[in-house]
Amino acid sequence: MILILLPDLHLMEKQPRSRLDDCVKEQESKIKFILDKSKELGAEALLSPGDFCDSWKHPDKFKTRFMKIFKDCPPFIIVPGQHDMRYHTSDIANTPLGVLCEALNFKLLQSNSDIHKINSQWDKPVFIYGAGWGQDIPKITTEGFNVLLTHRMVIMDKIWEGQEHYDVAGSLLRRHKFDLIVSGDNHKSFHYKHQDRWLINCGSLMRTRIDQVSHKPCIWHFDTETRKAIQMLIPIKPFDEIMNIEVATKEKERNEKLDRLAESMKNRSRITGLNFRQRISDRVK
Repeated sequence: MILILLPDLHLMEKQPRSRLDDCVKEQESKIKFILDKSKELGAEALLSPGDFCDSWKHPDKFKTRFMKIFKDCPPFIIVPGQHDMRYHTSDIANTPLGVLCEALNFKLLQSNSDIHKINSQWDKPVFIYGAGWGQDIPKITTEGFNVLLTHRMVIMDKIWEGQEHYDVAGSLLRRHKFDLIVSGDNHKSFHYKHQDRWLINCGSLMRTRIDQVSHKPCIWHFDTETRKAIQMLIPIKPFDEIMNIEVATKEKERNEKLDRLAESMKNRSRITGLNFRQRISDRVK
């Protein structure tokens, strides 16, 4: 069985300030490349590890546009990321992801009890387990080729000093005996193999930050029978042609300032309300 492993798509409606090109059109072009390649390879499913949409606030025209793009694609199996969720809760009713899944019959693994079975042409069926953002990893209860699709911060090494709330790829793969783990949330691309089991993180589809100068957007082609995985790069333009370096640098500095302020406020006060990041943002403008 051929599976196509996807990056965090972050389907967007608005142009990021850091991009010089028409980022929305460029994203659509990349998605069409992925779908064409999936059909060419005979993929039986595409696995999306969350943050399918960049925001839960996208208008109806956004949903309509992507319904047309995805209408004839192979089956999608998705777990929700925090960007897909209304105020980072499990409620996705009337969100872009919820509407797209309902309209296009995408399989959304929204709880740890959801297991999606795909019958294969060989003796082992494929079982897809889900662990969306904030969810625990389920225990394996099936015999076959078992896949974990998850949205959580998985890393090879620490991304910044003092980083918390992450799983190290090697440790995660050794603790949870899935044949394949497909992770999202970390926008860097990497993979890890332990014996004949894989963990693959494609990173992000688009480059929107200054620290992504060396990032190469990709998908992975995975054969569950042979357990062979092949990385396939998505065509991109040179970084300096698509990125406003000055704006991207200022955004990076501002985000770092936000992170430092948020960390310093953790133990000093309790802020109520759902828009915590906006409150902090207003203070550092």
